[in-house]
Amino acid sequence: MELCLYDNEHGYYSSHVRTIGAGGDFAPTPTLAGILAKALAQTIRLSGLQDVIEIGAGHLATALRRELKPPFLRFRKQPRYHLVERAPRLQSVLRKQLGCSVRFHATMENALQATSGTAFIFSNELVDAFTVRVFRKGEGHWQELVLEASRTGIEEQWHPAGRLPDSSLLRQSWTSGQRLEVHASCRQWLEYWLPHWKAGHLLTIDYGGAADEIYHRKPAGTIRGYYHHEHVTGTNLYQLPGRQNLTADVNFDDLARWGEELGLHDHRLVTQRKYCSPFLGKSSSLAERFLTNLHGAGQAFKVLVQERG
Repeated sequence: MELCLYDNEHGYYSSHVRTIGAGGDFAPTPTLAGILAKALAQTIRLSGLQDVIEIGAGHLATALRRELKPPFLRFRKQPRYHLVERAPRLQSVLRKQLGCSVRFHATMENALQATSGTAFIFSNELVDAFTVRVFRKGEGHWQELVLEASRTGIEEQWHPAGRLPDSSLLRQSWTSGQRLEVHASCRQWLEYWLPHWKAGHLLTIDYGGAADEIYHRKPAGTIRGYYHHEHVTGTNLYQLPGRQNLTADVNFDDLARWGEELGLHDHRLVTQRKYCSPFLGKSSSLAERFLTNLHGAGQAFKVLVQERG
């Protein structure tokens, strides 16, 4: 997954993403409506923070910067906008789209140095693209998925699991054969940059939820791919390495607990619908209603807010 998404020469984000949006390589939900940018701008204004760091592909940058412009801020300056994107090609695409008013950084450490360690930090559909470890419930033990190259392609092998990652998923009761994904690489990433963050808010938007919500009627797990907006599952995930997006649902129970263990506090978790509801009205567009639908994106996407300092 790391190679397929992030390899400098052949990775999906490094070599195949040319545009972002409905007509591009992938269309995250904020490109469909501005209601999420309005809600996020309100949260930023209330925080009083002057530096904003968006992590990832700049999904919300254009709409959010528009919402943060005066006179909405009255007598305050517009917050300084920073964008963290590790893939050079995607960063080049974003520079053309967003212009010179956004400061780009390759790592969170660099971004936090530029803000003196204090910032409002947020991401949208970022954690789901962190590499996962895949486990399967056996008879009284856990097995871990290992991929092996053969003459006919990539094959799945199940090995007895060694040292298990820190995840609430692996401490719950599951039926035999249930497959689970753990975003262990996200925990490692948080450990890397959180010591450089002194104060502010961390807001994470992504699809997922609690364990029972994520894996309800999903014995094969949630990992999947998207190739030109087409849904890909099973062994088809291995057919076009580097040419399709890969993702898995986010376990927000893990994210909240990892944050607490690493020094964050006051975490609040709500659905995207609830987060955006103050800006819903009778004249809301079809895209805004899609984004907040109780039986769709409004429930599937969650918003986690954590604080430091």
